[in-house]
Amino acid sequence: MAQTRRFELAISPHVGSPQTTRKIMFDVVIALLPALAAATWFFGPGALLLVALSTATAVGVEYICLKFMKRPVSFAFDGSAVVTGILLAYNVPPGVPWWLPVLGSAFAIAVGKQAFGGLGHNIVNPALLGRAFLMASFPILMTAGWAAPESWRTGEDCGWDTNAIVQEELAILPGADAISGATPLNVLKQTFDLDESSRTALAEGETEVAAELEARAVSTRSALSSSGTYANLFLGRRGGCIGETSVLLLLIGAVYLFARGVLEPRLPLSYLGAVAVFAWIFGGSGWFDGDPLFHVLAGGVVLGGFFMVSDMVTTPVTPKGRIIFGIGAGLITMIIRRWGGYPEGCSYSILLMNLVTPLIDRFTKPKVFGEVKSNG
Repeated sequence: MAQTRRFELAISPHVGSPQTTRKIMFDVVIALLPALAAATWFFGPGALLLVALSTATAVGVEYICLKFMKRPVSFAFDGSAVVTGILLAYNVPPGVPWWLPVLGSAFAIAVGKQAFGGLGHNIVNPALLGRAFLMASFPILMTAGWAAPESWRTGEDCGWDTNAIVQEELAILPGADAISGATPLNVLKQTFDLDESSRTALAEGETEVAAELEARAVSTRSALSSSGTYANLFLGRRGGCIGETSVLLLLIGAVYLFARGVLEPRLPLSYLGAVAVFAWIFGGSGWFDGDPLFHVLAGGVVLGGFFMVSDMVTTPVTPKGRIIFGIGAGLITMIIRRWGGYPEGCSYSILLMNLVTPLIDRFTKPKVFGEVKSNG
């Protein structure tokens, strides 16, 4: 009896790999755990609870969506929903109410992911879309839930009013630093506003007012650029979103992903490099006087650079395209930080570049081996 041979047809490329979606996603989860430990240390068990609720919501909503659409519910446990839930929680202030990351996580999965067909079909990063939804819907909660690091151990109130904190810092000129309820970027943004107010006052002939405003701006900017502030930004002793504070522990997670072969260097390095260059060019009060190190360490640039810019679904697949994506996201980040109404631009820059990813891939498509241009 002749043996029947079976041939399977599949779309190229036919490359075998030990990597699976589950393995990759849980490698990312492992890489994010050091930052979670830092968040718990600086902001208390409340931060851990917010991350847990966000993650559980992401998995639960994904399960419900798959069940409703009659698709395999096993996809809910491939780790991608877990990563989305963690990253969404990492992008909210630690003092927000518990329902905020729950709502954002549900929106991220249902609208940002499953509405487009699930993993591999979404056009933008779901976690960042969820954060953008929360910023548009609850701007006060998303900009006033900052907490002073380690305040939970001293019994201080975790919820801070950002504007009040910033004004207090600016009123005490020599003492303005990054260890406060307000984020360092909020304080820097206020210095830009003071510069503008000083120029306006000078143009109107109010020289004394202009001098005072200029002195405040200079003093605050000097404090933010001090070496002690760099150390606080690097270690995490500053106000900020849950997952962005400790650059040191985020870098440890990034090194793990590089070692596991999950993280490709072009995207994060081009993004961080672009932020640094553009921060030097126009990240200060004038041209070519910005502080690149401050802008890289402050805010969510490191978190975004290693864990969101490098999203495999919503970023270019071509080597040149990845570099273009990173540079574009870095440029938009600094434009928003310098001239936008919001002091941080990382999330929106990545979302905007996600939308042009197909165009980038189209124009950076490598030449097919053996291809010859037609003269006709």
